[in-house]
Amino acid sequence: MDQSSERDRLVDAAYRTLVSTGGASLSVNDVLQAAELSTRAFYRHFASKDELLLALFRQDSDQVAARLRRAAAADSPAAALRAFVQAMLRITADPRRRQRVLVMSSEEIARAKGFTAERQRYHALVQGELVALLERGRADGTFPLAQPSSDAGWIRAAIQHAFDEQISGSGAVTPNETAELLTGFALRALGARDAETAGG
Repeated sequence: MDQSSERDRLVDAAYRTLVSTGGASLSVNDVLQAAELSTRAFYRHFASKDELLLALFRQDSDQVAARLRRAAAADSPAAALRAFVQAMLRITADPRRRQRVLVMSSEEIARAKGFTAERQRYHALVQGELVALLERGRADGTFPLAQPSSDAGWIRAAIQHAFDEQISGSGAVTPNETAELLTGFALRALGARDAETAGG
């Protein structure tokens, strides 16, 4: 078997095992049974269970970051910001993606050694995309009030808060409505030229 396929099978088995336990626990033996692979195969790719869990988290977080990067590449900065917010919040409206979010935020993954650094890495990727987007908007005059480095942090925090509300089911409106409201708020704060038509 190709080693990359073997590795993929282990990562996929880890995810399926976590789903089956509600994210509460995972053992190497559970993963090996689900993947139908040997202990030797496991240690060819991962030094520990924690390393496997971090690989699973990184795979998913990199996919989200890539989706946000594509959104941020929209033609205009205002359209890019709207697409960025929508891309993040629409994850919560998709049952399959929603389940993956719940698994990625499970206790078992959060306990993995190195998880804090891995989560910070993901947040830095998201922050970096927002900073670049705001810098583009300030440079072409779309966001005349933007202070990219600091504003990106506030916008990311607002998106994360709205995301968490949607995942927990405590949001008062739908993900799409939340995205429009949040985008409108951000555009007005940035002094965007089309802010008066954004978010109601």
